[in-house]
Amino acid sequence: MIDEFGIALSAVTAHVATNLDNLAIMVGLILTVGQLRTLSGYLIAQGMMLSAAYFVSAGLETGLPHQVGYLGFIPIGLGLYALVGRYLGADSTAAEQVSKSHVLAIIALFLSVSFDSFAVFTPLLADSGPSYTAPILFGAGLSVVGLAVGGAALASMAPAKVSRLERLEWLAPYVMIAIGLYVVINTGTDIT
Repeated sequence: MIDEFGIALSAVTAHVATNLDNLAIMVGLILTVGQLRTLSGYLIAQGMMLSAAYFVSAGLETGLPHQVGYLGFIPIGLGLYALVGRYLGADSTAAEQVSKSHVLAIIALFLSVSFDSFAVFTPLLADSGPSYTAPILFGAGLSVVGLAVGGAALASMAPAKVSRLERLEWLAPYVMIAIGLYVVINTGTDIT
């Protein structure tokens, strides 16, 4: 029993350590897009990432790790779309343009910065015996829920008197472009 607890605690630690970028993105998106859409996208993306890590570790062959960097073009495109709309005089703000995006765009954004978690959990699951699979996934799931609750709590600490859009509206497109560039440039180094 102590071994299962230890491996679950290791999974929590590994997931938190590889999801600090997701936490920062989550807080920003909650403030600009809204809590329900952001948390739904984050939870679905993490479920997809952990499922993929499990299936790849079980021996499925996939070319996903080599193409995952291309996911960075999604936030770059969303950021450029918001900037073009702003400079062409569109009436809607950048945050409203991003919030009009389907939850799939938010899921893709979280997936694009979750490759480090995928790279950690795939070998962890592959190298562990079958009796440790459930504790690893339980620990990671516990971390996912904890980070979602923590992100929502951090976002709620913002001063209530300042409008959400006034605080971050101008910054949203630039952050999305920077995240996308990070994913496109850095993912190749995560694979090696």
